[in-house]
Amino acid sequence: MKKLTMNLILALMVMTSAQVALAQCNIDGTITASANDDAMGPAWVYTLDLTWDTGTQYALSHMNLLMDVQGGSCSCDDFMAAISWDEIIGTSASDTCSIDYNGFLECSGDPSVPGVDGILLKFEPIEGLGCEPGTTGTATFTFYSNLSPAPIDADVLSLVDKFALNSCFGSLTGDFPAMTCDPVATETMDWGSAKSMFR
Repeated sequence: MKKLTMNLILALMVMTSAQVALAQCNIDGTITASANDDAMGPAWVYTLDLTWDTGTQYALSHMNLLMDVQGGSCSCDDFMAAISWDEIIGTSASDTCSIDYNGFLECSGDPSVPGVDGILLKFEPIEGLGCEPGTTGTATFTFYSNLSPAPIDADVLSLVDKFALNSCFGSLTGDFPAMTCDPVATETMDWGSAKSMFR
């Protein structure tokens, strides 16, 4: 009987470890554009809806919208002129509460994610309000532009989330403001190539 019990425990341990091994992080999103109802504001409203799953027991730390690689053809000033956002750029929901986020334009990448050295829009949860992002969730972020929408090049714009010492790259679809500069046009490595290094 003891041997049978021990075998059952071992089998459960193997199945549990297999499930953990199969867990995989992911983050993906879509940006939609719509005309702004506020005549005093920028012409276009861009809404990013995304989902994430860290694939681990570690909760989300923050998320980034990767917009250009280091040395790409767009400058930080180009993005500062192209997009704007409210002080609270968006929210995500947990089982019991809603988490607000601040948005930050980062011109030198995210030092907490190795290899992410380009220009990005960082979504940082506001802490100290009794609610934090979990291991999985959905979020909505909003920014504005006077530039009309253009289809996203998935090898240029993408997403990355940070959790504990790990990170996860993901895909992005939809539209982004049609900027006159052409991200990664002068760079031999695009985000698609960079992402493949971290999978």
